[in-house]
Amino acid sequence: MKKYPDDHSVLSFSLNSKLHENLKIRLYYDEIRTQSEFFRYCVESYLEQSPLFMAFLDDYKINKKVQSKHRVLASKKLRGTGETLMRELALSSEEVENIFDILEEELPEL
Repeated sequence: MKKYPDDHSVLSFSLNSKLHENLKIRLYYDEIRTQSEFFRYCVESYLEQSPLFMAFLDDYKINKKVQSKHRVLASKKLRGTGETLMRELALSSEEVENIFDILEEELPEL
């Protein structure tokens, strides 16, 4: 059995064998090296609230009737409001980089 680092968890789930076969074929076609790589990226995108992934998730929730369309749209609106507030109140990575550039110019000994 493959040994994983102590800070890793192993996830498993069942999938219809035909779907699994099609997944492997599609991943190979798209040059995605492993199923783990694909699912790891999905999890990261979900946790980071990636706009593309969230659009996919909203579509899933509506089409699979996980949530009402009204609730999905309300959540989407709240995410948009949150993004706006983050832009207005927080520093973007570009702004942080600019601050470090200014500090470097002013205090070269750092």
